[in-house]
Amino acid sequence: MKPDKELKISEIKAEILKCLAQMGITTKKIILFGSRARGNFSKASDYDFLVITEKTYPIKEKMAIAKEINTALASLLIPADIIIKSAEETEALKQEIGTVVREALKEGVEI
Repeated sequence: MKPDKELKISEIKAEILKCLAQMGITTKKIILFGSRARGNFSKASDYDFLVITEKTYPIKEKMAIAKEINTALASLLIPADIIIKSAEETEALKQEIGTVVREALKEGVEI
């Protein structure tokens, strides 16, 4: 990664962690995946993140968490897709062919 790209990723990570901390959510890992992780992105490409949490949350809470993160990143003009999974859910899905979790773990980069 180029230094300016690393700086941007570190800023995004800091914003995600800040947002999660404000909601009282403990994060195990944040994984960047998709075209931004592979390096074949365009200026119009969004950022794809798998946020792995310590605790399992119901789907409505996951949607609310992702919305909060998206709102925070939008203020920085960062388009993003956020997927929230617990460590337990991630473990269960990591070998399931065709799941976003498997692809994120396979091609992604922990930030």
